[in-house]
Amino acid sequence: MHKESDIKKALAGLGTQSSFDLFLRETGERLLFTFTILNELKDGANPGRVSELNQEAYAPLLGAAYENGLANPARAVEVFGEEPGRFVSSFSYRILFLFKEAFRGSVLGIDRMADYWLEARKAGQDGFAALMEKRWAEVRMDLVERTYRWTFDSASSFCTNIALAASPDDLSYLYRYGVRITESNLKTASFINSLPEEDIKLIVDTMVDAYIEGFRESGTDYTIKNSVAVILQAGYERMVPGLIAGFGGYGLKMYIRLVQGTKTNRQATYDHRFDYALSITEETVERRIAAVEEVFNGMSDVLGNLSGAAYLEVFGEPPFSPVLKPEACKADDKASGLFNRQMQGLRTVINEYMPEDETSFEIIAFPSPEIQGDFKEIFKDTVRLNTLSNKIYRPVQQAIIDAMDGAEYAHVLGSGSNQTDLTVALCPITDLEKQTIFDNCLASVNVPLGEVFTSPMLKGTNGLLHVEESFLNGLRYDNIRLEFKDGYVSDWSCNNFDDPQQGRDYIKENLFFPHKTLPMGEFAIGTNTIAYAMALKHKIMGLLPILILEKMGPHFAVGDTCFSREEDSQKPSPITGKTMIAVDNEKTIQRKEDPSLAYTNKHTDVTLPYSSLDSISVVHPDGREVFIIRSGRFVLPGTEMLNDAIDEAHGY
Repeated sequence: MHKESDIKKALAGLGTQSSFDLFLRETGERLLFTFTILNELKDGANPGRVSELNQEAYAPLLGAAYENGLANPARAVEVFGEEPGRFVSSFSYRILFLFKEAFRGSVLGIDRMADYWLEARKAGQDGFAALMEKRWAEVRMDLVERTYRWTFDSASSFCTNIALAASPDDLSYLYRYGVRITESNLKTASFINSLPEEDIKLIVDTMVDAYIEGFRESGTDYTIKNSVAVILQAGYERMVPGLIAGFGGYGLKMYIRLVQGTKTNRQATYDHRFDYALSITEETVERRIAAVEEVFNGMSDVLGNLSGAAYLEVFGEPPFSPVLKPEACKADDKASGLFNRQMQGLRTVINEYMPEDETSFEIIAFPSPEIQGDFKEIFKDTVRLNTLSNKIYRPVQQAIIDAMDGAEYAHVLGSGSNQTDLTVALCPITDLEKQTIFDNCLASVNVPLGEVFTSPMLKGTNGLLHVEESFLNGLRYDNIRLEFKDGYVSDWSCNNFDDPQQGRDYIKENLFFPHKTLPMGEFAIGTNTIAYAMALKHKIMGLLPILILEKMGPHFAVGDTCFSREEDSQKPSPITGKTMIAVDNEKTIQRKEDPSLAYTNKHTDVTLPYSSLDSISVVHPDGREVFIIRSGRFVLPGTEMLNDAIDEAHGY
């Protein structure tokens, strides 16, 4: 490959005197290593060598190697100064991840970065930042199309063939994905391979049934589609044949969109979350949106046949609290606004070719072997949790809905040191026989079952939400406090840092961004007390994913409603005959005039656990107050069974 030889020649003539030369050498040698992966895999590297290449690929991204390298913005800014240092750091970071393309056998992105490296050598340190600002703004149609083909086209699936060729006797296949493989992934594969066939069938059937049930409950016709994507965790390959057969029974061809391994370096990801701010402009935003629309137009047949995606996630890794590095890129108001416009534009294009009211999804989670405690017992309890009976829980949750339909507002009150005191305005009902404002969420879409939810009205939603310990989007928040005024977060704080302003910035950057604040998009009551009991039994409350946590008490989502872009497709429930009408709020209704003002493209659930909860009640227009939970227990007639697990958890 001529680019590889060009890099070799340039490195041979490179000096070692300046910091910029050392930067070029570090990144140039990494490029050559990426070409090595590409070449050796193409030539049929043996399993042992593939394992070596995989581990060598991740080494510079981990621990001290990352912190001491120029991909670390603190190190790069120390050497080169603020502006050039941030470009050096961003460039180095991108170079480090190029090996993923090599594992897929693609040279496009590698050649592009090789061209940039050669140009950077000519530009020198003084011209590097200006060059990269220009280059990062470029839009390559071939790269855009390749990315979306990998994502949505089953014919381009790289992972499916690897998973189907997996052997329980030789786990070296795991390294071929190009994801980070650790002892945890090897243990996962060994454990899944050791399970009896009936356990595998139970998990597979749960995933397939939950996915299809999502279509049935929404009245959406999945038979007009012919494919479904799966996002898998490395080590779960034994389930793939069953998933293919299960989805195939419904006329859906399954392919694996992505296989996820052990997370690489969450601090590095956090450091580079705003790198786009180095080059984003109005022109780049418009070009990127136009490029995606052109690519999607050429893929319209593929996109139109995709029914959605099923996700299998894992949980249990240690909680993460990032180090705030002032040297890392920041996004000012202008960059944030442009990023938001770009996200809105891309979301509009995606919804045009894959309408949300024609597709669905499903998410389920299982523990990772790295979780603290008895992994096998936690896994067993999680399987039980994920396979609870819809038949048993449907009438229990319907009793809650019947009590709340027609209410004017809900009142949520914390207990003890928890200071939550929140009034949630509810959508008015005009016909109790035909309308409802709460969704009965069972084992469809989000597994496990266990919540009833609504879209609150913004005006009249006021008060404080206080959670002592919360984990949102993989980040820890200590004593997070969100004050709501007419539905929007008006004030906020957390105790993660000694400086209160750092806590405010932390919330703004990680919950609200790219917005300055967010509305309340969802109010829900979780009913899965078995999940709560499991968390206390194994002492893993802080390790559970939001998928499970949100079922363990009331939760409040900041951002869009659960009916985003599906507001006009609601149909009467085939079970109750009622139609969900709480699909809009004062923000989303703006879609009728200007869709760009209606959506935030954010939805983050904040859960208040039962242990911090005193009561949930609803107040009807006639002043009648009905309690769902009081003194931390379910008191509504028809819900008493939910207290059994709470009593067990607390040893009553």
